[in-house]
Amino acid sequence: LMSARAVSLPTQLAPARAVARGKRATRARASTAVRAEKMEVEQKCKFTAVPFGYFAREQLDHKGPRTNVDRGDPHDFSRPMVKGMQGGRASCGSWACSEGGWDSPNPRGTTEWFYVFSGAGAVTDPDGTPHPFGPGDVVVLPKGWLGRWDVHEFIHKVWLVCEHEDVGGASRRPVVMHASRLVPDAPSSGRIGNVCYDVGCVKVGGWSAAPGTYVIPERSSTEVFHVVDGEFFVTDGPPDGASARRCVRGDTVVLPEGWNGRVDVVGKSAARAVCCEVSRDEARAHGGVAPGAARPTAEALAASRPPPPPPPAGGFAPSVRAKTVMYDPDQYDPDANSGRTAGGFVPPARSSGGGGGGRPTRVTRGDDGVIYDPDQYDPENAGRSR
Repeated sequence: LMSARAVSLPTQLAPARAVARGKRATRARASTAVRAEKMEVEQKCKFTAVPFGYFAREQLDHKGPRTNVDRGDPHDFSRPMVKGMQGGRASCGSWACSEGGWDSPNPRGTTEWFYVFSGAGAVTDPDGTPHPFGPGDVVVLPKGWLGRWDVHEFIHKVWLVCEHEDVGGASRRPVVMHASRLVPDAPSSGRIGNVCYDVGCVKVGGWSAAPGTYVIPERSSTEVFHVVDGEFFVTDGPPDGASARRCVRGDTVVLPEGWNGRVDVVGKSAARAVCCEVSRDEARAHGGVAPGAARPTAEALAASRPPPPPPPAGGFAPSVRAKTVMYDPDQYDPDANSGRTAGGFVPPARSSGGGGGGRPTRVTRGDDGVIYDPDQYDPENAGRSR
């Protein structure tokens, strides 16, 4: 009898349980419908701009658990912003992922740029070199990179990916640089910029523009930038120059190829942003110019420097404080900020100053406008504090 009751009681309760499950499912669907209500931003301009709320966590679509996971239970969340840029070669949007880790054994078919909103993680090269990143970091994963991903704290980022041909001789090591190091200090007038990665068709950097009006001629590239400070208005140029949008900290903006217009920086503070440009330029390694290029060793650079001038008659040379640069050929090229810009901004000349150091291999340079931060670029000192 006990056995019969054990079978019959659940059978008798089955209809009631089914009704309860149905009610719970209905409530869950209603709750999901509320959470999934999307923020839509009407785009009346020829460019695209969205506030940070557009990429807020509750606005992202849950894509489910990742595969090939060996640590944790990471789930993907995403929302696209603009697809099919540069003739279908580039797209941008936002991505988030919960804690976990997985191998990425296949070489990347695209170059990816991203800016970390929040969280912490790392990508690791096949040789075991880690590249940790956190809030405010700009990261570049070059085409051909492979290795491992680890998300240590729920990560949230805005990204751009671009398909392009192979770049012969270019480094495949990731680049990680904090926005505070990449974006120049506010200029007293005009606009300036820095570059941390450049392979011709993909250029990554940061810019700063003092209050004022800047006319942008027709663009030959597409630029995606995330505003880290300031307030400005972007206005379409002729023939349709009537549409404008106010942009502030946290906004993400796409200026497409062929766009022209005006940027008006208002208030007393400079506008500052991290950015990525993609163009139809040939993918190429820039030799001694770009961090994405095949570069000579520090010793070779030092050997190529002209010898110092002989001391004057009297026996003593005047004391000159030379600029020193720590150089890692796989991570950073000190010539990257010389004559190359992101967003069309020209880097300013800087006064001479001393560079920090912690490695024995050093290169002494003249007053070429480069200041190197070893805590930011040295792979052996990746565990920097902020």
